[in-house]
Amino acid sequence: MKLDIVIYSSDPETVWNAFRLANFSLKAASFNKETTKANAISQEAMEAVRSIRDSDWTKLTPGSHGLTSAAGFWDFAGTEDVINGFTRTILIENVSRDPATDNIEITYNPANNDPNTKKITAIVSWKSKEVKIITYLANWK
Repeated sequence: MKLDIVIYSSDPETVWNAFRLANFSLKAASFNKETTKANAISQEAMEAVRSIRDSDWTKLTPGSHGLTSAAGFWDFAGTEDVINGFTRTILIENVSRDPATDNIEITYNPANNDPNTKKITAIVSWKSKEVKIITYLANWK
């Protein structure tokens, strides 16, 4: 990114503050660009998990997963994958439902396991930052 600054001042403090503002603006623009990329990678992860669910529900096993599309379709591979400096992890968790209300329980209770619903968390991290998207998927077939 290129930023041009024209300063018409001989006051050193004004000049210094202009450079500080320019530096802050560049850092903010870089952060926004990185966050936008991370959101796109996490959205792609959710679409990939939906695709895997549609082809084979039994592949949605609890744990951390990476993704690959090397064979021309999405599949899980390893515990994470790295895309241009962004680390992506898919966390799959079992879900339990309250027997009285059929609502998803906040804390997983194995006695009330719902084998047809999974909690999916797509986590994308870079540097010391992180983006998370959480959704629930059902075995609708």
